[in-house]
Amino acid sequence: MIRHRYAITLLLLALQPAYATGNLLIVGGGLRNDNAPIYNTFIEKAGGKDQAKIVIFPTASSSLSSSKRFKADLEARGLKPENVVVLDLTTRNFETQNKNPDLVGQIDAATGVWFVGGDQARIAKALINKDGTDSPALSAVKKLYLNRDGVIGGTSAGASIQSALMPSSFGIPMDTLDYGIAPRLDMRGVNISRGLGFFTAGIVDQHFNTYDGRHARMARYLIETKTPYGYGIEENTAMLVGPDGKINVLGFSGVTLMDASKATLKDAALGVTINNIDLTYLQTGDSYDPATKTVTINAAKSLIAPGDEYGNGNRLVTDLSQPNAITQLITYGLVDNTATQAKGLFLRYNGNYSYGYEVTFSKTPETQGFYGSVAGVDGYAFKHVRMDLEPITGNRMAPEGPADLNRTQYPTEVSAVAFRGILPPDQNGKFNPRLKLTRGELAGALTYLTLATPDKPVDLTDVAKDNASWADIQSAISFKFMAPQGTEFMPDVPVSRADFAQALFEAYDLYQQMGLKEADLSVSDASKIAEGQQKAVAAVLAAGLMMDKNGRFDPKGTVSREEAAYSLYRLVGFQF
Repeated sequence: MIRHRYAITLLLLALQPAYATGNLLIVGGGLRNDNAPIYNTFIEKAGGKDQAKIVIFPTASSSLSSSKRFKADLEARGLKPENVVVLDLTTRNFETQNKNPDLVGQIDAATGVWFVGGDQARIAKALINKDGTDSPALSAVKKLYLNRDGVIGGTSAGASIQSALMPSSFGIPMDTLDYGIAPRLDMRGVNISRGLGFFTAGIVDQHFNTYDGRHARMARYLIETKTPYGYGIEENTAMLVGPDGKINVLGFSGVTLMDASKATLKDAALGVTINNIDLTYLQTGDSYDPATKTVTINAAKSLIAPGDEYGNGNRLVTDLSQPNAITQLITYGLVDNTATQAKGLFLRYNGNYSYGYEVTFSKTPETQGFYGSVAGVDGYAFKHVRMDLEPITGNRMAPEGPADLNRTQYPTEVSAVAFRGILPPDQNGKFNPRLKLTRGELAGALTYLTLATPDKPVDLTDVAKDNASWADIQSAISFKFMAPQGTEFMPDVPVSRADFAQALFEAYDLYQQMGLKEADLSVSDASKIAEGQQKAVAAVLAAGLMMDKNGRFDPKGTVSREEAAYSLYRLVGFQF
């Protein structure tokens, strides 16, 4: 399921900036105030503590607390308080402030800019005009970097915003494997939108060692956007990008250089397969030149020669989503190990059902590992480790779809929603396509899909709080997907077609971040549909989420599990 490739590629080409005279300091989040290499480098590149004039953009955050802390950190390192200014630019006032001459003047007088963390989409919204042009504030920042020898720094969201394209995800990053590139923010998968375009050697991602599945997420969006290279920066670590474009790594963790230029991707109802991703990993003191693709390992690190490996064999890592799991697996389990492959899993669960992806890291003829101590920090570096990824069942078998797939008229739809756990098979691996969908099953499917959580729970006499379905049912009620009948939800009762249409109508709005278009209701039994549900039925039919039955809707009829799979597949927007 590959969407929006062409538009994203054109956007990337359009955002290539001119040659810069300044520096970029791109921090992967989690910056500690005792990280002297990063703080001192930022101050030095801004002119030194006596000359530096810093403006801080608080825009990504919902409060000023992180901006105030960073201001205090700079002052503690010798900057004058009057030379560190928190700009008055938020998502509430940007329409006037991003062109306010006083604010633009503050940027023009600065030698350094800092973007705090939060939500990078807020920065883009505040600095990029609705027509796609640069606001006066953004133009001033670009001049500082391109023409005035200034430094632009930022952490977390303030890192992602610096590349021409930036990823934003709703839910866990592993969703990108299941749902691909999302056309809008706050949808399952990953949304790729316009960044500020200072860094042009690839896409920057942050928190790379702490958030579930960032390596896998990056692999997919690089291939789908036709972006050859990605830079995954770990916490409390930075890339210093000089005027010549060369990258030096600072801090206490590392940076993953991901090369997807020769990678392949095959998306299917039964999961995505990605092959031939090339990984290089650098830590403090190491450097990389994107122009020549030259990696320079600090001289204090020694090549791990054959026969000198620390480890002899490795074990399957059952949860690659844990902090540092991938880096540790590759370093201890592969490059400093006699093993030629190392494997790990991403697994997801919905009740008793589980599925996921198996990742294989392999040595190639070009693979090299290094180990040593730089600036008092012991660490590794490696070049050219291959990464491959394939979908699996919970017991590590290749997925083949439900055992009774031959009994459905919608095999693709059933396979897609069953594999991803949206409407999972039973414990025997059967989907039971002809069985009637119950109200409880629908509540579970829509809650799992939309990641809805209960707002104000209601008292139900037939669903106890210790019931495994209680949270799903309460979520379905909170978001008006479904309604109880008095104090009963009746989870085991088959859902009616009218109630199913209403639930799809409401869930589409939440999942797609946009409502279904209004339509005329043209079925012959329209008068039998409750007035309050006619709008939903008309919209769902017009959008193709449900089908009529020979011109009739049959509002009191039931919905089979395969019909539900057909509808949920289209609600998501799958295109297998």
